[in-house]
Amino acid sequence: MHRALIFVFVLAAILLTLPLTAAATSLPSPPSNATVFSNIDDSSSWTWCHNPSCAGGSGQGTYWMARNQTSPSRDGAATEFYNSGVWANALWYHKVGAHDGLHNFLWDIYFYVDSNSQHSAQALEFDVFQFVGGYNYMMGTQCDYGYGVWDTWDTYNGRWVRSSISCPKFSPGTWHHLQWYTTTNTSTHKYTFVTMAIDGQVIPVNITRAAKHNGWSDNLGQQFQLDVNATGQGYHEWTDRVKLTAW
Repeated sequence: MHRALIFVFVLAAILLTLPLTAAATSLPSPPSNATVFSNIDDSSSWTWCHNPSCAGGSGQGTYWMARNQTSPSRDGAATEFYNSGVWANALWYHKVGAHDGLHNFLWDIYFYVDSNSQHSAQALEFDVFQFVGGYNYMMGTQCDYGYGVWDTWDTYNGRWVRSSISCPKFSPGTWHHLQWYTTTNTSTHKYTFVTMAIDGQVIPVNITRAAKHNGWSDNLGQQFQLDVNATGQGYHEWTDRVKLTAW
């Protein structure tokens, strides 16, 4: 056999044994000068809404949040969310101010759901957002219990888009660990869902969407939303050790 052909076969065999690229198998390591917002769940600066014009849904039922819950908790001070009502959505959001020069976002969350969520939750939503120059970069994600997949938010068209990434209902009574790495490009007015990790499983996503100009003041923040299905029965979610690292 010709030596050049032998070299090609050997090279191909070596390549097949190499691991996948770091982008597909790991989350990024933030630089030492990254901006870190820790224990966001403990903040007293949360805002919330339940009406259809803000959170969507029917606006029915009741909702609330309670900070500094000792059980269940990972650090002794978790935040508890509750929502009920037929097709009702409740949204809680937290802003940290304008940080227009930051474009990489690693969001790290621990969350815990009760047994009612197994039959009354429609979706569990986890979002990071950045508003720059009047453009809204809503890096919204949700575990869609109705379809059993992760959805990503299409800001420009104002809609959820189902992905092919499976998201079965989260087991109740235990802590789950969610991490999302997303980026924004304020020159092209695009944002990208790069990589996620759920309970240690790293999943490459690489979905890019367009931002939309709505004139909102510059800001950076994160939010949670609980959606209820047709049962209308309430359920709880606890979050703890919520951290946003940006650079």
